[in-house]
Amino acid sequence: MCETMGRAFPGRHRKEQEPSDVDSCPGGRFLQWGLVGDRLSCYAGGRIKEVANAHRDRDHCRNASRLLLGVLGARVWGLVVRRRLLGRRFARVQPVRHTKERIRIAALGRMILVSSLLLLLVFGVVQAQDRERFASETGLDIDLVNVIEADVGGAELAVIFVFINERTFDSKISASLRATLLPYLGRNAVYVNPNVKTVTSQFPFDPLMISVQPSGEATFAPRLGAWVEITPGFLGGRFEVNPAGSSQGSGAEGILVLEDAIDPDQPFDMIYMGQRTTFVISVTAPSAVAPIPGAYAAATESHAPIEVPLLEDVATLEEILGLPDFSSESMAALFDLDTDAVRAAETTFSNGEVLRFLFVRLDEGVRDSALGEELIAALDPVIGTGAVMVWAFSPTGVGFSSRGFQIHQSEKAYEFWSSASFVELTAGFIHVEYVEAGQMVAAVIRLPQGVEPDVPFVIQYASTRVRVSFP
Repeated sequence: MCETMGRAFPGRHRKEQEPSDVDSCPGGRFLQWGLVGDRLSCYAGGRIKEVANAHRDRDHCRNASRLLLGVLGARVWGLVVRRRLLGRRFARVQPVRHTKERIRIAALGRMILVSSLLLLLVFGVVQAQDRERFASETGLDIDLVNVIEADVGGAELAVIFVFINERTFDSKISASLRATLLPYLGRNAVYVNPNVKTVTSQFPFDPLMISVQPSGEATFAPRLGAWVEITPGFLGGRFEVNPAGSSQGSGAEGILVLEDAIDPDQPFDMIYMGQRTTFVISVTAPSAVAPIPGAYAAATESHAPIEVPLLEDVATLEEILGLPDFSSESMAALFDLDTDAVRAAETTFSNGEVLRFLFVRLDEGVRDSALGEELIAALDPVIGTGAVMVWAFSPTGVGFSSRGFQIHQSEKAYEFWSSASFVELTAGFIHVEYVEAGQMVAAVIRLPQGVEPDVPFVIQYASTRVRVSFP
């Protein structure tokens, strides 16, 4: 119907705007809260105005389409009224014209039906493009992303939904957001980001109006306790200016924790203001995602994979990690290890969940420690290579991801994108999403190529929430 309608960024019920230099880049609205880096190709030079003009072209074509539908609708109604007024006399006096009128009515009806379907298809295609662009620019797998758009008092509200699983952390989300989302890994949680293109401190967005419908089941509204605020006032409609600048509008952030209310292996719908979007989470292994250019060096297949016998009984180790006196000194003394080789760390997340780490650098002295014959035998292939053993334990239960680790050395950061970077000591360490209360998971971190084991380096988890250095 109009070529630009298929290309323009979706925005139903948009008010006419005066020409401006507002950045209408398709990724702009999703720059909220550090999801995407600000060095996107679409922000270069004059393309900002070009996309903004595409918005206005789209609006012009939409208005023209509505006018056409209005004219066609009036025409059909006039023909119907005329036929009713003339009745049988109209059929007797002008039988041939009556037949033509019926044909014209049927043809016009089909035209209106086809036009309406075309409009619906155009908006559906544009919204699909909206979702695809967001997934592409954030590096998120598209099955983890959904978008709902609604007209609220003449303002276009977009609500972004991101399902939180291990693959979420293989994307370009910022370090601060990564740290915030980690505790909700494995809890069927959804990141929710409502946003508008204008700057406002308050907006009539009510997260309690969001409902969920698992496939084949009844729709339900999550209780208040299922919501977690990331930005203050999220539950009350308080918006903040986009950190990328006022030209990017404003919004808010929250997390919906669904726990056992959904089965992520089955489709489920998110519903807001009559709009519905469906999540179908893929169960296939994700493809490798490249790191952000200039930000991190990826630890690729720099090692030959190593498999060692898994620890069969870790109950004693779990008891030790749960002791009130948990410190580097107490753990080194307990296992008869050099204090320079041991680091203990504990962090408490905003939801009160606690995660403890014990890091042990696997130098030759480990062979004479009190770690136990079974464990020392399992560690033998990596002792003396600069590798670091890590035990993760939670007294409360907590979300966890092996993707949360980074190594820093000489102002360079390394993230782990290869399973060969870890040697599992407990089953499934690499793919664990939640550490149960009283449970321990363990592995060996192998230093990536480029990291010098004799030069000081830092191990971080969840951005800077946990930070230990060796030696």
